[in-house]
Amino acid sequence: MNTLTTHLDKIIKDIWTKNIARDYASLHLLKEDSLKNCFYYHLRRKLGRLLKEENLRIYPEYYFSELGYRADLAIVRVDPDCDETWLKDMVTEVLAVIELKYVGGSSERLVQWAKRDISKMRNYVQVGKLDCQLYFGIIYEEECSSLAWMDKRSTNNWAAGRVTELNAGYINGKMKFEVNSYNGLNEG
Repeated sequence: MNTLTTHLDKIIKDIWTKNIARDYASLHLLKEDSLKNCFYYHLRRKLGRLLKEENLRIYPEYYFSELGYRADLAIVRVDPDCDETWLKDMVTEVLAVIELKYVGGSSERLVQWAKRDISKMRNYVQVGKLDCQLYFGIIYEEECSSLAWMDKRSTNNWAAGRVTELNAGYINGKMKFEVNSYNGLNEG
């Protein structure tokens, strides 16, 4: 892994465990759109000058036309000097895709949505041939016995070293934010 990927990974994980957890505790998050907005804000703030130096951009609802999918957030590299007219054609590399969910209520509904997003991430790799870090963030406002949806064994089958879960849910009556990393970066 290159240094930029490792740096982005550290920032994303820190945002989840520190900033998003704090935003949740101070009642700034209400469902998925506010989660996306807060995550975007913290990414933009923490990446600061790196965005300009590395020609990085953070795009919400980034569209992968070959799959017909929109990623909740994508960190991409652009070539501002290219001859393309359209911004979407200036993207030279996708560095990270972040899929976010924020749900409460029935477990059945959550399981369906989570499985759909995990399948979407798998298709980014298997069908879209996307070679980047993948983050699956979920806030579940229900009591949970475990927060992880995947494991290293299952993610190695389709995206070895590129998947991280950003999980939050109630464990023993307290909201817990955790990172379940299967990418081998910034652990511990």
